[in-house]
Amino acid sequence: MATTRLKRKNRLNKTVSRQKKTLLKKNSIIVSVKSPYKDKTGIIEE
Repeated sequence: MATTRLKRKNRLNKTVSRQKKTLLKKNSIIVSVKSPYKDKTGIIEE
């Protein structure tokens, strides 16, 4: 049976929305790096 245009559009919309969701999840992850000087106070001399 032939696939109608509406079915193709529906499938495309589903894939695009799925991709958008995964991209948003991936971009919203916040990477936090601990500061190496957090516990030290005063002037840092190397």
